[in-house]
Amino acid sequence: MEALKQSILYPGNRGLIGRKDYTDLRDTTIQTFFEICPEELVANYNKTEHILKLVNGSEVLFRELKDGVGLGSLNLGWFYIDEAEEVQESIFERLKGRLSLTIADRQCGWLTSNPPNKGHWIHRQFEEAEDTEFFSVGSSTYDNRRYLPKGYIAELEKLPESWRKKYLHGQYGFTPDGKPFYAGYDERIHKRSLTYIPGRKIFRGIDFGFHHPACVWCQIDGKDRFMVLVELMGTDITIDKFADNIIAFENQKFPKQEFVTFYDPSGVAVTDKSEKTSVQILSGKGITGMCKQSTYRERKELIEHKLTTLIDSIPALIVNEPCGIINDGFLGGYHYPMTKEGKPDKEEPERDGYYEHLMNALEYIIVNIFSVSATASSELRAIAQMGFQGSEITGY
Repeated sequence: MEALKQSILYPGNRGLIGRKDYTDLRDTTIQTFFEICPEELVANYNKTEHILKLVNGSEVLFRELKDGVGLGSLNLGWFYIDEAEEVQESIFERLKGRLSLTIADRQCGWLTSNPPNKGHWIHRQFEEAEDTEFFSVGSSTYDNRRYLPKGYIAELEKLPESWRKKYLHGQYGFTPDGKPFYAGYDERIHKRSLTYIPGRKIFRGIDFGFHHPACVWCQIDGKDRFMVLVELMGTDITIDKFADNIIAFENQKFPKQEFVTFYDPSGVAVTDKSEKTSVQILSGKGITGMCKQSTYRERKELIEHKLTTLIDSIPALIVNEPCGIINDGFLGGYHYPMTKEGKPDKEEPERDGYYEHLMNALEYIIVNIFSVSATASSELRAIAQMGFQGSEITGY
C-alpha cells in the first residue's frame, strides 16, 4: 500500500521492491503486491525485466537483493525491503544512496522484518543510533490475532522461549543457529530483579576487542549465590575509551565500592594497534586485575553446575533483568556452531562477534573464583564469600 501511495501521489516516480532471494520475492511479495494493486492502474508489466509501469508513468522495479548487482546506476524516489533481516547492511546503504529522484517531495525507504538479533544492523541503525530520520514500529503476533487462522498462535506458544520472544512477542532477540552452549538456563527462574550489596566487593570481568569490548559486574551474596548485576558493551571503541566508560559508569552505579578484576588472558599480548597491551592501558587508568588460562570445558562445567544448583529454592547463578545480552546469550545467542547435518561441529561455542564478548567476560570471573575441583576451590570460595576482605589477594 505504501508503494502504491508513493507511485500514485507522484506521477513519474520510480521505486524498488526487493528481497534477498528472487524466488521468495516472486512467490510472496510480488504476489501480494498484485493482489492489492487495482488492475486499472497497471499500464504494463514486463515479467522478463520485472518492471511494472503504471498509467501515470510511475515505475515499480522488483529486484533480488542478494549481492547488490544492478543497483549502482538506479535513480529512485523510494525503496522497500521485505524480510530485511535477511539482507546485508551494505545493500541497505547502497539503496539509501540511490534515493536521488526528486519528483517526490521527499525520498523515502522502508523495511519490514521479523525482529533480528540485537547485534544486527537493523537494531543498530533503528534502535541504537540517534538519527531522527529513522524510526521503527513494533508489534506482536497477538495484535493480529483476529486475522490469523485458528490455532496459529497456540502453535507459536509451543516454541522455545527465544523463538517466542521474536516471532510471538515481536521483541528483538535471536533464533539460535545452534544448540545453546550452556544447558540448564531458564529465563523464568534465572532472570530476576537484583540490586547490589553495598560494602561487598564487586567482581569485574573484562573482555577485550575493538568491535565489542565488554564488561560485566557481579557479586556473591551471603548464601554463596552468584549474581550477575550489570553488563556494558562497547561498539567500535578503543580499550582506552572503553576504560573511561567503565570508570564513569562505576562512579555513577557503584559509588565508593571496591572491585576485583578478572580479564581476558589475551590482554597481556602486544598488538600492532598499540605500543601498550590492553592490560597496561587498563592499569594506566587504575584498573588492575588478574587472569588465568582456562578451557571452555572448564567454564562450562562450572557455570552449568551453578545453573542447576538451588540455594533456598533459588538458583546458585541468577541474572539481573536489565542484562539482556547475557540473558539472551544463555538462551542460545552463545551457542555451538552447527554442521550441515545439524549437529554440533566442535565443543567450543561459535565466535558470533556479539554475545561471546559479555559471556566471555562473565566466564573470566567464574573460572578465576571457582575451581572445577571442589577441594581446590574451597579457599577461593571462602574468600569470595567474605568479599575478598583483607590484602592477601593483592599478590594473587
